Amino acid sequence: MLKRLVATFIWVLIMLPISVFANGVDEEAAQTIVFADLTWDSAMVHNRIVGFIIEHGLEKNYKAEYLGGATIPSLTGLSEGDIDIDMESWHSNFQDLYEDLIEKGKIVDLGKNLPDAPQGWYIPRYVLEGDSERGIDPVAPDLDSVADLDDYAHLFADPEDPKKGLIYLGVSGWAVTEVQENFFDEQGLGASYNKSIPGSAAALAATMAAAFDRGEPWIGYWWEPTAIMGRLDMVRLPGTELPPADVNILVNPSLLDTAPDIVTILKKYDTTVAVNNEFLLQMETMNTDAEGAAIWFLENREDIWLDWVDADVAARVRDALASL
Repeated sequence: MLKRLVATFIWVLIMLPISVFANGVDEEAAQTIVFADLTWDSAMVHNRIVGFIIEHGLEKNYKAEYLGGATIPSLTGLSEGDIDIDMESWHSNFQDLYEDLIEKGKIVDLGKNLPDAPQGWYIPRYVLEGDSERGIDPVAPDLDSVADLDDYAHLFADPEDPKKGLIYLGVSGWAVTEVQENFFDEQGLGASYNKSIPGSAAALAATMAAAFDRGEPWIGYWWEPTAIMGRLDMVRLPGTELPPADVNILVNPSLLDTAPDIVTILKKYDTTVAVNNEFLLQMETMNTDAEGAAIWFLENREDIWLDWVDADVAARVRDALASL
């Protein structure tokens, strides 16, 4: 009988869900923290940097989840409590909604993730200056601002409507895309240009990279930090710059009470455009995903993240990284 009980006990241990033991976290007992997994890489990497720290570094039992979605639906989810953390608000692009939710106490702003993120319409530098190493002559040396674009529509010809140029105005579903469409209309560009709105950041980036690789003109909305800006020599066209974006960390107010240890870290969380470009370029170079880029950052940039956490948290994060 005793042997049978022992065997049964061992069988129960073996059959317990792996999640109870994985990373030392009992997932059923853990408090789930939901991140807004927005549709661009840097936001996904920031989410997983924090996710790794809270799952492995904090004494309280947390489980990170990542909920994909566009900007405005994610902000709505944050305000309604379906999402706990937005690591990259870019709320300059939807200032009225942001201010309304702040005023009503439905979201809390914990401060900047990164300062002064540039955004606007970019063109390859060789369009203005040429590139002697690639044998490219400057085709628009006098393209000084958005006011000159009507004279250069033929350079940016729409393959499906060659009588007009083509300007890429951002990604479908992004708040900034509506801003770009309004700007396009305000500049009266509809007579000379068509507008394109790809379905994803990857699709938009692909159009830029393909044109650059062929040495052809391209114009469209882009932003930093991004890996492609570290790889391609692009410049913003004067007159198209949006004010440098506020890229802040927003949380649902409930987090202040239910996870104050996480809030403490988020208030200290701080990066730069250069640092973001660095880990995004590593993500591209290593051909890895957002989790891989987050691990790279935690392993290689202790000079940054150690300022966000206490020594005991840092020690547990190091131990977790060493066991990967």
